[in-house]
Amino acid sequence: MLTQYSKIIEEMGDEMNQTETMLFRILHVFASFLALQLLWFFFSLGIVTVIPATVAMYAVVLEWSKHGIDITGVWKTFYQAFKLNFRNTLFLGINVGVLAIIFNLNASILPTFNGFLHFVMQVIWLFAASIFILTLIAMLPLIVTSHLKGLKLWKHAWIASITILPDILLIGGIGAIFVIVGLYFPMAIIAGVSLFAFIHINIWQKAVKKLPQDFLDQCLLKYRYR
Repeated sequence: MLTQYSKIIEEMGDEMNQTETMLFRILHVFASFLALQLLWFFFSLGIVTVIPATVAMYAVVLEWSKHGIDITGVWKTFYQAFKLNFRNTLFLGINVGVLAIIFNLNASILPTFNGFLHFVMQVIWLFAASIFILTLIAMLPLIVTSHLKGLKLWKHAWIASITILPDILLIGGIGAIFVIVGLYFPMAIIAGVSLFAFIHINIWQKAVKKLPQDFLDQCLLKYRYR
């Protein structure tokens, strides 16, 4: 009888330990994403630092995708990537900002057109904006995983977005869901951006294996995917 009770107590103790371990792991993962999110937010306060901070965030989640989520190395990886990419992405950030302003200005002009011309201009604007967004989706992981810069970066990001279009659309759809959730539940933004970056980089790493080998060689990738 005592032996049976002792076994039951031991089993209950093992279950409690497993529950505590799982709870600790969940809290650790949440704290890691929260820490990364706060770093990104702090370093993005300067308008020109948004792109370098975003690239640094992607550098962290890239490390997580390879070695597991860990809060201990967040600051070191983030800060090193931020310093490394600050000058390299400054001009890129200006380009993205200028293009975004142009698209916004064009969107504000669209209502001034009437009839069939208004429809045509809307289609052209949506097509151009879609290409711009899909190229950016492919560009972010390329900045972190390759040595491409300048026009070559834009060119290869555009080609990649077309070649693996279903995966890029999937990432874009997930991003749209995050935006909608953030609009209705602003508190979700606390860990939303870093979580999306983690999902983005994981989908990208699987999708990039579908790209032709000669294209990957031209991308000057820092990591081998095959």
